[in-house]
Amino acid sequence: MSNISEAEQTAARMKSYTGSAVLVFILYLVFWLPGFIVNLMFYNEAKRMQRIAGQGLPGVGCISVMLWLNVIAIVLGILAVLVLMASGSR
Repeated sequence: MSNISEAEQTAARMKSYTGSAVLVFILYLVFWLPGFIVNLMFYNEAKRMQRIAGQGLPGVGCISVMLWLNVIAIVLGILAVLVLMASGSR
């Protein structure tokens, strides 16, 4: 048995993260690091609320995709720097 009340589940089911996803997208366009931090914060909160609600919530998929795209971009950027450093040392 879980210790989550019916009121908490109902409130969690009514949450939407579509506005959060739009805010994160705008922050990424303007400022990368704040966008990444806010994206990570919203992602963690959204996952917690989904567990409480027991169902998927609107906009969480967008937040997840933006987070993963950012992580992929970071990895590719690091690889590009490593390749440039390796080619410059020849």
